[in-house]
Amino acid sequence: MARRQAQSPADRANARRMYLAGADVTQIAAALEASPAQVEAWKATGAWSARRQHRLADPRGAAQALRELLGQRVEELLAHDALDAAAADELAKIGAVVAKLEGCGYDLKAAAVEVAERLADFAAGRESDVARLAWLADLLDAFFLDLAQGA
Repeated sequence: MARRQAQSPADRANARRMYLAGADVTQIAAALEASPAQVEAWKATGAWSARRQHRLADPRGAAQALRELLGQRVEELLAHDALDAAAADELAKIGAVVAKLEGCGYDLKAAAVEVAERLADFAAGRESDVARLAWLADLLDAFFLDLAQGA
């Protein structure tokens, strides 16, 4: 399948947002139907790696990244009419834990583990697509690797 030329400012902004949220170049290229070389070029010219490292080293940045993942999950549930009372309650609990990350007196790693565990449990109970669950697991692994390297 030929890849379309992802050149618009919106494509570049989406790629940057995805990278800062923890996606890798291959995932971004696949999602935007762009070449990995194009995404790598955007990454290099925009200093995305340094921005992501700085963002995830700051507790508020880590919370923002998790909040974005939570927002994506909410959008997916709404798109598939799968947002019931139980899902809304679980999402609210995850949001509350993310809010703890945004506060000042907390252990970043402990809060991140709690949020990730809740998100993984929630996804496992709602998602039957093994590939999507594997994607989430890989994303959480990358998040914790970045978190450990920033500590």
